[in-house]
Parts: sequence; C-alpha cells; structure tokens
Amino acid sequence: MKFNQLSKNKDQTVNHMGALAFRMESEIELYSAVVTFMVDNSYYESGEERLERIKKLIVECDPEFVCKLAVYARTYMNLRSVPILLTVELAKIVCGNDLIRKTIARIVRRADEIKEVLTYYQIANNRKQAKKLNQLSKQIQKGLAEAFNSFDEYQFAKYNSKSEVSLRDALFLVHPKPKDENQQEIFNRIATNTLKTPYTWETEMSELGKKNFSSEIEKKNAVAKKWEELVESGTLGYMAVLRNIRNILVKGTDRSLDTAIQILTDRERIHKSKQMPFRYLSAFIEIDKLSQEDQIFEKIKEKTLRVKHALEIALLIACENIPYQEGKTAILSDNSGSMYGDYAGKSLVSAMSSHKTADIANLFAVLYWEKCRDTYVGLFGDHLVNAKLSRNENVFENFKRIDEAAKECGPGTERGIFAYMEEIIKEKIIIDRMIIFSDCQIGDGCNWFDDKGNTGKNFNSLFKKYLKINPEVKVYTIDLKGYGNSMTKSSKNMVYISGWSERIFDMIYFIEQGSTIVEEIMKIKL
Repeated sequence: MKFNQLSKNKDQTVNHMGALAFRMESEIELYSAVVTFMVDNSYYESGEERLERIKKLIVECDPEFVCKLAVYARTYMNLRSVPILLTVELAKIVCGNDLIRKTIARIVRRADEIKEVLTYYQIANNRKQAKKLNQLSKQIQKGLAEAFNSFDEYQFAKYNSKSEVSLRDALFLVHPKPKDENQQEIFNRIATNTLKTPYTWETEMSELGKKNFSSEIEKKNAVAKKWEELVESGTLGYMAVLRNIRNILVKGTDRSLDTAIQILTDRERIHKSKQMPFRYLSAFIEIDKLSQEDQIFEKIKEKTLRVKHALEIALLIACENIPYQEGKTAILSDNSGSMYGDYAGKSLVSAMSSHKTADIANLFAVLYWEKCRDTYVGLFGDHLVNAKLSRNENVFENFKRIDEAAKECGPGTERGIFAYMEEIIKEKIIIDRMIIFSDCQIGDGCNWFDDKGNTGKNFNSLFKKYLKINPEVKVYTIDLKGYGNSMTKSSKNMVYISGWSERIFDMIYFIEQGSTIVEEIMKIKL
C-alpha cells in the first residue's frame, strides 16, 4: 500500500482507507506524528514508515520549532524516544548555533537517556566501523556533558545496565567537567565500573529470590516484609509503586499498603511523576481483575476497594488542571475496528501495551465529561451509541460503562459519525464545540458503506451544512495515531490536536483563547 498519495489538489491526499483526506502543514503533521509516536506498527502505518515520515518532516520545518517540539514531547507529553530522534536527526542538518546543545540538555531527564542519544546517533548516521561514535557532533557532545551533571550516583547506577553503549563509553566520549569533588568521585566510579548497586525493587526482589526458605509460609512472610521495607524506604519511585500496587496489595503487609496508598495520592508526587492517564487505568484494571479471583478477593475485598478509590483520586489529581470549558460540548469517541479492536490486534497502543487506542479515547471522554457538565458523549462505529454516563458513579466505573457500550458500535467508522451530524443538522442543535477522538481515517473504498450511501468525503459536506446553522462551532479532531492526514480541511472552525496526555485539553483551551498549537510550542524557552 502506498502511503499518503498526492491528489491533483496540493491540499488533498488519500488516507489509509483510500478516501479523500487533507494534508496538514508540515509543523502540524510533525507535531501529530511525534506526540503519538510508537516504534512498533500501528493499524495503518508501520513503525518504519512513521520514522521515515518524521525524518522528512524535520527537514521541512523550522529548526527552532523542531527543537521546541522535542522539549514539548519530553517535558509536557513525557515521551522519551521521539525527542531523541528529533534532536539527533536535526543535528545532521543544523550547525553554527547552539540549538542542539540546549535541546539535548533539556530532553535528557534520565541517566540512561545519555546512552540512548549516543546509540541512536550511531544508528542515524549509519556508523558501522569499529569506532562507531568517532567525530561526534560537537553540539550533541556539549549537551550530553551538561546532562552528566544532572544526575547523582543512584541515578547513574540504576540505569547502568549492559547495553551497546555503556555509561563508561559515554563518559570517555563526552568528557563532562565535574561540578565539584563529589561529582568527580562519581565519574571515577563510572570509569572503573564501581558504582554502588542501586536499591530498587528489581534488585531487592531478585536477591530475595535467590534465598532458600524452609517453607512457603516463611517465603511469603519474607516477601511481605520486603515490600514493606521497599515502600517504607522512600526510594521507590512513584511509577514503581503504581506498577506494583497489585503486588503490594496481594503480597505486602497492611503497613506497606497504607504507605503505598499515601504515595499514590500525594499531590506533589503525582504531578512530578507526570504519568499518562491510561497508566492509572492499567493499574485499576489489574486491581479490578481480583474480583474474579474468588479465593483471593474475599480476603482482601476491603483493601481492594481502598486501592481503587486511591487510584481514582490519583487520576483526578493528575488531571485536575484540565481547564473548565464554558458552553455545550459534544464528544464523539471512535470505537471502530482500527480503534477498538480486530483480529490483527493492531488497535493496541503499542506492542508493550494491552490497551486499545479506543481505551485512551474513552478515558479522555470520561475525564472531560467529569469536568465540564454540559457534555454529551457518543461512541461511533457502524452505529452511534450514547455512552449513558452516570453522575452517581466514579471515573473508572464510567469508563467501564463506555467500554461495555462500545461493543454495540460495530467495527466500521462512518455510520455513527454521519448519524450524529445528520441529527444535529435536522434538529438544528447548537453546540459550542465538538471533540472527536479518533485515528482520523474515514473510509471511502471499504465494504461497510452506510445505508444512506455516505462515504468518507461526505463528512465535509455535512460539516458545511452544519456551519450554516452554527457558524461559530469549533470542531477538534484529536488524532490518537498521527497518520498525517485528517477527515477535513483545516479552517477556523476545524482544529487538529494529537497526543495521549491530558495536555490536549490545555491546547483546546489555548486555541479558544485565540492561540494555535504551533504558537504554544514556540513559547517554550530552550
């Protein structure tokens, strides 16, 4: 399948379903591709295709925008790989200024990312000789030298795993200048491979697993005390607690669970950790599964309820800065085959995730609905389905309502979204904004045309009809896959936003205040 074929009109293209779609400006397309980036294959586009498209777009865009987008992706969207990709690729074509140095210093926020930058650098520059990192870009070298002074011994040791490029290699290559005597001692220990073994749950549980116990009860008690020790130590990171909350609940002590819940609901730690909303959903689903394990669940029923409540509090705190929007909103969440699931399994967020892309769409719909009261949530596939959310239930229970209702949508895309447009035109329903969570691929050449003969290109004509009724409406297409084209042509009424972070709602707010996505990213200081 050829990707993104051009039509005679330079603004038009053909999407992955063979339908008429519209090209984005290079900066917007790059933004869309970056904030939805995964290195593995998505439903319509392989990881390699996405990578090549990003490389092409980097050349087309303003270098300063590319650098600020890298910082935005790392610091606001909490993405790790793609900011490195952007910066290293840009270093091939930009010289004579310190943009790259400043960007590297901003995007390297974990000690292992020093190694990741160098590893990708040798891949990107096709280095195959014995000394793959000879003649390293001076700006990358200077940026990494600054980054070396950002970490302590624990952080270096935690990420000093075996890899093609080691921390020792990076140290000798970059030659960072220590900021004080203590830093010099740390650099010496990196050079001599004598960093202290880090105290992490992985290393501690691994050591415990090597011990012999006289009975299963003794082993069980040892594991419980170890979880208590780990949680009480204060060195367990927020994400580690979130990822292990099921283990702590089932295998830990009451004290370890109490402390873990305190950590999970600590406002400062929540905001500092910058977890994606679906991370909390993942934890909730794992805890919710316990209700199906009768022998375990009956013993810990009350504790399970406490953890569920804590996870909801944590999620709401994490998303508490979602701006309130005045007026009437309609949210349409795509639950078609490419989003909700099919036999190929490519609707998953990534190969490392059990989440469908529709899960993100539906969770965002619930979060916005919780914050902005005058909001309708509809799910679309072959049919339009009212999510029927309840103000008497919590976020996760409402998510389960959506997930159940989504099964009624059918595996298509067109019919449901067309049905909604036809309804608001017929009834002359006035809304302030429409938010569409989707992969933005409405089909034209597929087998599931609706019973009224609509195809993908008809969305535009329906939208134009609605504009005559409601010329001030704003429609936001929230692209959760970043394929590089959209359902409609950009205009003052139609805005593209992408990503998996609650920050997408900030963008909606800024746009309604008269700004644009590119303008907001360009405000970032390097």
